[in-house]
Amino acid sequence: MNLNGKVAIVAGAGRGIGREISLDLAKEGCNLAIISRTKIQLERVRLEIKKLNSKAIVIPCDLSDVQNAKYIVNETLKNFGNIDILINNAGILYSSNLLKTTEEQWDSTMDINLKAFFFLCKEVLRYMIKQKGGYIINISSTAALEVPAKCAVYGISKLGVVGLSQALWEIAKDYNIKVSTIYPGMTDTQMLRDTNSPVDPKKWMKPKDVSNCILFLLKQSNRVIIKDIIPWASKYDKI
Repeated sequence: MNLNGKVAIVAGAGRGIGREISLDLAKEGCNLAIISRTKIQLERVRLEIKKLNSKAIVIPCDLSDVQNAKYIVNETLKNFGNIDILINNAGILYSSNLLKTTEEQWDSTMDINLKAFFFLCKEVLRYMIKQKGGYIINISSTAALEVPAKCAVYGISKLGVVGLSQALWEIAKDYNIKVSTIYPGMTDTQMLRDTNSPVDPKKWMKPKDVSNCILFLLKQSNRVIIKDIIPWASKYDKI
């Protein structure tokens, strides 16, 4: 895909991996709808995108409110006229032992990490089916491959993302729409740092490493679909 002039929605774009993805897409000439709860973070990213000679609209909202999925799609179409790419990257992580996980932690994690993905994918897919093309990339985690007991609810939610991508693929493949899942290993983000992980941060990947995977997927020809990418840190250690 030639990315120049394409329109991308990036959820979780205010910092970390989402910010890096947004800036890299802007460098390729994409126009962006950037989504996060925190407006001030999004405005900073928008200004960085502007310096790269691309356009961005800021949509601060709570993705756990499923009504916002339609709002995001409508605002993107109103400003840019089409949607070519969806990057589902929003996420929260509680470092909580399986047996100590609370109902509130379970619900909030599933709301952001899975339910929000589902409803945003659903609304974007409706549009992409009409235009007969597009690309949806969902960010899962290596925690979905072997769910760690000390952050079980996170791993379970990310395993759900894998199932979501598989279901989307079954529908999308007949409409020239690609669906891929990326399973990043431990990546240097504020979310991970807030868990006080015992793993040395020097062993972590950087947000740029994940963003490079996004660009790799998007730049494949229409003949090629890569359904899954699992980027591990070269000095890998479990979460």
